[in-house]
This record gives sequence, structure tokens and C-alpha cells, in this order.
Amino acid sequence: MKISTVIIEDEINARKALSNMLSFYCQEVEVKGMASSVTDGLKLLHDEQPDLLLLDIHLMDGTGFDLLKKLKKKDFKFVFTTAYDQYALKALKLSALDYLLKPIQPKELRIAIDKVKQALENDEQLNLQIDTCIHNFSQMNQDKKIILNTNDNVYVVEIKKLVHCEADENYCNIYVTGKDRIVISKPLKEVEEMLGGFGFYRVHQSHLINMSYIESVDKKGSGYVILSTGDRIPISQRKKQTFLQILKTLT
Repeated sequence: MKISTVIIEDEINARKALSNMLSFYCQEVEVKGMASSVTDGLKLLHDEQPDLLLLDIHLMDGTGFDLLKKLKKKDFKFVFTTAYDQYALKALKLSALDYLLKPIQPKELRIAIDKVKQALENDEQLNLQIDTCIHNFSQMNQDKKIILNTNDNVYVVEIKKLVHCEADENYCNIYVTGKDRIVISKPLKEVEEMLGGFGFYRVHQSHLINMSYIESVDKKGSGYVILSTGDRIPISQRKKQTFLQILKTLT
């Protein structure tokens, strides 16, 4: 089965290199056309109706997010391609969207195409992820959202409403204001990386807290953080001094 594919990338050499790499390592992929801008990309998508879109973040007349905003219907799979752009990568990771980091490696490309092949049709979730990513790309830190996938549901949560996260082996319990506990199949370390730069601190091997919910600190022994929700979160002995220093800078 052939996977009809469109490449939208602003650099001509990058377009050609990606097309050549696909023809060599992913022979089931059939490149139907390439474009370098939002305007030309929209026309190409309309004409070709591909199964897969490989979309660069930065285009000649805007961004890949500008293109997605203009699409009324997104009934294809897609993978972003981007050079290292911390802001864009954060938006993609929070939205649980697939991306390839430039320079693209054949092994990573092969993995991405295999994921596309195996993906179940779920247009509702895809649109939710796209909308969240567009929102994150255009908002300040405190207004960003995160996609949380559980076995039964997909949640879109404002990051500022995350109170704390608790490790549970290879799972993570997410506590959100006004919601029941959300359990996701990610280790706490991965969640910590996603929330880096948003005011979270890992006070214990098993606990990541939102600093804005701290009400007080019990300094006896290793100590506890008391959150405004009433939760008491233990502080590890090796984290205590650093944590107290950070609190001083905040106050």
C-alpha cells in the first residue's frame, strides 16, 4: 500500500534531501508534490489530498501553524520537521504531536513512517492535538495547555491548573484543580521535562509540584511542602537546601 505524501518545507535542498531519503528508506511513501510556502502548500494539499503531510515549522510566508489554521479539514496524518527551536518543540511536545528534528536521520524517519502506518484513524484526537499546538505556539507560558492521554480519554488541561505530579512506576498521577486524578503512561521524568520552564520543581524522587500552589513548608526533618489543596508532599533530604533557596528567590 502506497502512502501518498506532500512535503512543505521552505528550503529547496531540504525538500530534495527529504524526498530522496523517503525514496531510499521508505519505498511505500509516494511523494506527490512539494511546496515552500503557506499559500502554495494549501493549494497542493487541496489538489493532492494526501495521506501524509511532512510540514516544516518555518515557511517562506509564515509558519506551519499558520497553514494548519487555514485548513478547514485535516483528514491526513502529519509529522512536523524542524531545526532545533526550543519554543516550537515545547509546543509540539505538550500537544503530543510527532516531529522530526533536523538534520533528519534515516532511522528517525523510518520510525516516524512506521508510526504513521500503524496509527489508528482518530481525526477527533488529531484535531484536538493540532488546536492545542496552535494555541501553545501563540500563548505566553502561563496560558499554555498540555495533552494528557489515558487509556480511556484524552484531556486538554491548562498547565497553570496542574497542582502536582506523582510517580507510580512507569505511570504518573496528575492532580489538577477541579478534576479527578488523571493517570498517564509516562514516567515522571518525562513529565518533568515537558513542564520545564513552567514553574514546577521536583522536590522528591516521586513528586513534582507547581510552585504557585505552595502554601507553606514544614522544615522539620527532611520536610514537607503543604499545598493550597491541603496535600502534604515530602521533600527529599538532598533536595531540601536547593528547594529552600529557590523559595527565597521567589519571595
